[in-house]
Amino acid sequence: MTSAVVCGLWVVWLRASLRADRRRLRNGFLLIAVLYTAVALLGQVVMLTPGGPAVMSWASFVLFLGLVLGLLALPVFLVVNGLTMVRRERRTPANLLSLLAGLAMLVAPFVVVAPVVLRAAWTWGLAVAVLMGTAWLGFTFLGFVAQTLLYRRYVAAAPANGVIVLGSRVVAGRVPPLLAARLTTATAAAARLSAGGRLVPIVPSGGQGRDEDRPEGAAMGDWLVEHGVSRELVLVEDRARTTRENLTYGVALLAEHGVPAPYLVATNNYHAPRAALEAMDLGLDVHAVGAPTAGYFFPSAYLREFVAVLRRRPTVHVVAAAGILVAAVLATMLGVAAM
Repeated sequence: MTSAVVCGLWVVWLRASLRADRRRLRNGFLLIAVLYTAVALLGQVVMLTPGGPAVMSWASFVLFLGLVLGLLALPVFLVVNGLTMVRRERRTPANLLSLLAGLAMLVAPFVVVAPVVLRAAWTWGLAVAVLMGTAWLGFTFLGFVAQTLLYRRYVAAAPANGVIVLGSRVVAGRVPPLLAARLTTATAAAARLSAGGRLVPIVPSGGQGRDEDRPEGAAMGDWLVEHGVSRELVLVEDRARTTRENLTYGVALLAEHGVPAPYLVATNNYHAPRAALEAMDLGLDVHAVGAPTAGYFFPSAYLREFVAVLRRRPTVHVVAAAGILVAAVLATMLGVAAM
């Protein structure tokens, strides 16, 4: 009975949070809580049935085996993906994230067993710090993933009166494939929203970078017209240099033309969750839809977005890091006392 009540409370909180704002990161953590308590409740129900203990034993074994295999496969996948990124993309810190994350996951188990092998007091503190740090980052990342999946289902049918397209680098004044994917997603969203006969404008937003010979917004606007969008429905914004400026200037331009909120913003799928959070932080009634991205590019790009999301609430993570440091110091002191 208690488990059912706890699960019900998590469900109520999740529904209330979703009604308040579907862009909030906490929705992902609430979804995890709902699933965890629901599985626990299901396990208790199964245990009450004939043969239930045997079923739960096998189910626990399968879940444990799946978790172990997943933890073994994930770092290998990240390392392979990181090497692919090195071959295909520029060797920037952002593009190396999947490789670095995979290597860190491969090294972590050796650090954890260091106290047993080296029998040095300081290794106890290091092992505790690695375990707790990994657990904190893993839980936070899992919440981010859960919110991404939850939000993606909603935004596919979200209402809007206008669409903003986030700009990215144009090459020789032309739209490259990554940006074309955003524009294609924007035109598809506008077509869906126009199904009732409404005219839904599209705002291609982006200024001119130092290595560009024309504003991104202008190049994107030409692409939209060339691909069948009426020139009257294309409102070019050619000043923005950041995501926040894309959102702010794009919303202002739509408002100037008498287009009321809510709006959609089109970007790539790895960037959509953070773009939605940016819009929420700015107090804008904007939701983000994501365009497909090359499979090899997604892991590093998504990890980069996760790092950016961590930076949104630095105080929370500083407090967590301080707690981990205290635990590591205590473990070191206990290690010294035990020697």
